[in-house]
Amino acid sequence: MAVAVAATGCQSDAQTHPQSDLTDLPPSATKPVAREDLADGGTLRWGINEFPGQWNPHHANGNLGTVETVLDGLLPSPFRTDAEGQAHPDPDYVEEVAVQTEPEQTVTLRLNPDARWSTGDPITWYDYAAMVGALAGENSGHQILGEAGYERISDVSPGRSEFEVVITFERPFADYASLFRLLLPADYTETPEGFNEGYAGDIPVTAGPFEVGGIDRTAQTITLVRNDDWWGAPARLDRIIYRSLAPEALDAAFLDGGIDVYTMPIDPGSYERISGASDGEIRAALAPDYRHITLNGQSPGLSDVDVRHAIFLAIDRRAIAESAFSAMNWSPNVLDNHFLLANQEGYADNSGAWGEHDPERAAELLEEAGWALEGEGADAVRTKDGEPLALRFTVPQGYAPALNEAELVQAMLGEVGIGVEIESVPGDHLFSDYIVPGNYDMVSFVNNGSGFPVSQSLLQWSDATVDDEEAPQWRGNVGRIGSPEIDAAMTDAMESLDPSEAIEHINEADRLLWEAGHTLPLYQRPELVAVRGSLANIGAPGFGRLDYADIGFTG
Repeated sequence: MAVAVAATGCQSDAQTHPQSDLTDLPPSATKPVAREDLADGGTLRWGINEFPGQWNPHHANGNLGTVETVLDGLLPSPFRTDAEGQAHPDPDYVEEVAVQTEPEQTVTLRLNPDARWSTGDPITWYDYAAMVGALAGENSGHQILGEAGYERISDVSPGRSEFEVVITFERPFADYASLFRLLLPADYTETPEGFNEGYAGDIPVTAGPFEVGGIDRTAQTITLVRNDDWWGAPARLDRIIYRSLAPEALDAAFLDGGIDVYTMPIDPGSYERISGASDGEIRAALAPDYRHITLNGQSPGLSDVDVRHAIFLAIDRRAIAESAFSAMNWSPNVLDNHFLLANQEGYADNSGAWGEHDPERAAELLEEAGWALEGEGADAVRTKDGEPLALRFTVPQGYAPALNEAELVQAMLGEVGIGVEIESVPGDHLFSDYIVPGNYDMVSFVNNGSGFPVSQSLLQWSDATVDDEEAPQWRGNVGRIGSPEIDAAMTDAMESLDPSEAIEHINEADRLLWEAGHTLPLYQRPELVAVRGSLANIGAPGFGRLDYADIGFTG
């Protein structure tokens, strides 16, 4: 789930020491080294914390960070974002882009004619057209994650050759560069069967500097090998081996040499352990993401907006943020916007009455909503019609920071008479079995930014659609809270080609989310990546994307 606009600052080298203030961190920390100064060859062992069953990133079940991590070295994306969040054509796939806004918005992509799928077939305009056909939301058989931007396209046709794509928009779309990221071949988007099943448990066709060498479901590893048919600058590494491990096992695997890189949790203990690694370092950047608490608006106890607002007021967000960074010498700031981070242009505090820590007002709201306090002291609990107000806070097993966070919330809500049961579940099932199907009351996770202000997070905040049987389909909106007004404000933001107007609409959408009691933002995070010191062009990229062909060892 993604939301962001350009961060300020410039590229920086590795940061191995904590700063006094999170905003002092650089926007990117990847140890940049020129390709020609890297060794040729080597194996990179990359730790991941889940083993996806669906590798189609546009499928409803493919919305996982690990999917993008692996596919970024395997599939085409016409644009690449830099550390400031600005999008540029990737010359390996797109040689030139032309945009016109009158009489209608048209984007023309001149494709690199050397680009080929691993089948040997060229990448042509038809692959783009088939992607639009799959993701525009008109074919109910395609189990898509969402249609943001694609539903605005009225036509995709060839230009002067099969290597020129002319994309015509029925309605303006400012974030056109966000489209077609991780493009799939037409054979896997034309039909529902190909789309839903073609990349389930497998990655059959690729077009990147690496190709798939093997997927071992028993060992939970994915091996990528250098693609000798790659038309761009050849990959410096021979292979990348992704190894899925439980969160608590990643530290140990890095320290004993089992993996060379992995994204670290915001955990003082983990930070201290990895800081002591003799041949490793922590590369830290200001992450384009933030942590938040999502409430399930379809849960019986949370269907009332007054109860959700009471929870907002009862939770001391600053205490949670400070606890998360204890012993790390970082000073975090509470975040008051669902779309924009505090150091981004247009950021505003739109929380109104709901962003402060005010347990007394929380108690008043609960009373007004009919939840009476029964009992005294620590045993007091609120009830309504004989039923207690008790919620499940679902956390991934073995992830100490999430457990600590849930225990703090448990104590804070207990002070206003709301009972909280902490439910630990397997981390690799957290989204598929709990968050996505709505099998939870409260949950914390991270919104990942990608350089586009609204379109990448649109589905997280969009109102439900209905299926053929008139049943609501919430798709990416796991909070299951929405309204036509929120949707309209986001639509206006996406259609505004004037950045200042777009920011006004973004902040209006944010204000409406606060009013709806949809998700409590906590704090912007640092991006911490444990890396062998000899590895270059990898680490914490911030808004930017890693160039997998340039990752390598310095000696």
